[in-house]
Amino acid sequence: MLEKIMLTDKEYENLAKGIAIGVGVGIIIGTIFDNTVLFFAAGGVLGIVSSLIYSKIKEYKEHHI
Repeated sequence: MLEKIMLTDKEYENLAKGIAIGVGVGIIIGTIFDNTVLFFAAGGVLGIVSSLIYSKIKEYKEHHI
């Protein structure tokens, strides 16, 4: 079970980039719509989810091609 939770260095890098991009976009959109805190949080969550999905898809393609 613990092996499924652990991430590789590349996955950590993708996660950090996803969080940074998500939060950055969230701040910009939040500033436009005058609700920075909400969009900051939503961008961070979407960044985490999207980067983990991206990492799993990339891992699946590497093992099945």
